[in-house]
Amino acid sequence: MKVFIRIFALGCIFALLSTQLASAQVTVTGQISDSNKLVLPFATVTNINTGKRSLSDQGGYYKISASRNDRIVFTFVGYLPDTLRVSQTTGTETVNVKMVVAGQFLKGVEISSQYTPYQIDSMERRQQYGYILDNPNKPLAGGNTPEGAGIVFSPITRFSKKEKQKRQFKKNYEVMEKEKYIDSRFTPLLVNQVTGLKGDSLQLFMRDNYPDYNVIRSLPNNDLLYWITDKYKSWKAK
Repeated sequence: MKVFIRIFALGCIFALLSTQLASAQVTVTGQISDSNKLVLPFATVTNINTGKRSLSDQGGYYKISASRNDRIVFTFVGYLPDTLRVSQTTGTETVNVKMVVAGQFLKGVEISSQYTPYQIDSMERRQQYGYILDNPNKPLAGGNTPEGAGIVFSPITRFSKKEKQKRQFKKNYEVMEKEKYIDSRFTPLLVNQVTGLKGDSLQLFMRDNYPDYNVIRSLPNNDLLYWITDKYKSWKAK
């Protein structure tokens, strides 16, 4: 009987330790970049086992909680997904991720004249960040708090930092989409064909004459050629 009790007790201890080890949290962190040492801000980091997601910051740094043997997947538009398996049981596991550029187009999307490369990439970006963009904005804490009223603790206050980060990402996403559209039309190849500029001169001209989003959005292709020509004449005259 005593032997049975001891075995039972040891079994309970082992089960308890196993549960504690399984629930132990690891902070996985590091920097996400590509083979050209270009950091990748707003890359999506997903813990496949828990469903938790986070984004890398402006410097490409990420942080996500996990347990040992959890699979972490890194995704960024235009790059092949990368995966790591958490090896530590507790503490901080630092893993720098180097992502590899993928093909131009989305799998499963029919490539035809119906979509431009920009539109296809835009659809992929929208799909990747939809879980943030579709999340409605919530009130921020302290917006109507009178001065001198002190700190008010509430569920809204608790999540204000995350809410601000979400709103900032939405603003950055809008700016990024506009820049991607401009870059898809105001290309070095097109400017070179119109002006004949190359190398540093080409880069300098494009920097000095980077078009406004609303302007380039309103220009048909032929008018864009005339616009570049006029800008080049003015730029050369200087």
